[in-house]
Amino acid sequence: MTRLSRMMWPLLLALVAGCGSTSSPVPSNPTNIQLIRVRLVQETDRVSLSCSGNPYFSLANSPDQRELVFSPGQSVAVTLSASGWQIGAAQIPPGVLTLRPPAGGSLAVNANWYRGEMRLVPVVTAGSGGRFDVVNDLSVEDYLKGVLARELYRDWHLETYKAQAIVARTYALYHARTEGVGRYWDVYPDTRSQVYGGLAAETDKSRTAVEETSGIVLTYGPGEGKIFEAFFSSCCGGVSQDASAVFPQAPAIPPLAARVNGDRCIASPYFSWPPVTIARGELTRRLQLWGSRQNPPRPVAGVVDVARVDIAGKNLFGRPTHFRITDSAGPVFILPAEDFRAAINTDAQAGTTVPSSFFQINNGASTVKFFNGHGLGHGVGMCQWCAEAQAAQGQSCEDILSTAYPQAKLVRAY
Repeated sequence: MTRLSRMMWPLLLALVAGCGSTSSPVPSNPTNIQLIRVRLVQETDRVSLSCSGNPYFSLANSPDQRELVFSPGQSVAVTLSASGWQIGAAQIPPGVLTLRPPAGGSLAVNANWYRGEMRLVPVVTAGSGGRFDVVNDLSVEDYLKGVLARELYRDWHLETYKAQAIVARTYALYHARTEGVGRYWDVYPDTRSQVYGGLAAETDKSRTAVEETSGIVLTYGPGEGKIFEAFFSSCCGGVSQDASAVFPQAPAIPPLAARVNGDRCIASPYFSWPPVTIARGELTRRLQLWGSRQNPPRPVAGVVDVARVDIAGKNLFGRPTHFRITDSAGPVFILPAEDFRAAINTDAQAGTTVPSSFFQINNGASTVKFFNGHGLGHGVGMCQWCAEAQAAQGQSCEDILSTAYPQAKLVRAY
């Protein structure tokens, strides 16, 4: 994940006692609800559109709303050319186009239904093959209802869901107020941000978790503090990672520091994973490919023949932070742990990828073996499997979050 800025960001109104049912009440429909802009579809030349009723549309350069008429549930094609938008049989002038469902309704893009509005943003309009982005504009609370069950297993405890709701809300609002400033969207709908599935992903549990924690975020610092980028991953494998070791611009603050979780997440199938062996020639190819695809290209793109790979640095608790790649031609390349994992997993066949960067290395005559591996994901912040283990023991979401983000506070932002 690329990050433009990792400063902490103010967005605070009141400290709260906790996130359980005994905490002070949170309004279910706050009047100053926050919005989030999800970049659902990127640079496409066509999408299908459906609506539960006749939708309304407006262009950015005109406040007037007009109605589009088509049968409920009917799917129509949306395309763009230099002359404007084509939505089924309707022709609409060019420009940023906003589509709104009727009151209480919803819109579907490519057969997936969503709350909120859809904004179609032209990217390329030359000729007949225009391309555009589709951005889902909706309240943060409605967005989170479609996130939680895609980030967690559906049979996990409500307290885990509530903890994830607070973390995901903090993460989303942080990005809306940093990278989202000055551009027309805030987050991706996938693991580049957090996974969002729209209405189909909602469950009774996800809705309840969002409603019972409405407006609550994590902060750090004096007084009410400031929100921070609340990272999370699936399984830490027993030791979490310093945020600054994965995301160089992340602040070195206690909530994002490495810690030992022991065997709390041992129920995860990735707490320990089997050895992965990669031929040195194949490893060279993957590193070259990954390096050449970065913007700008990374020096490791010039590796000729990997002679060996070694751990170049570890955090206080023994989890690797950097790796050293020695080229038989002489050069040595140092990569941060998660860059190295991304590189050696590039264009890889099934069964030859590493789930995390937490492993040991054995250099063979013609292969490199990654063994004694633990965890799934980057390991920063809350470990979801650790959170579920705590919830299963009867701990509250407040307990879970105080463990995952030491010295952080729970604050009602709206």
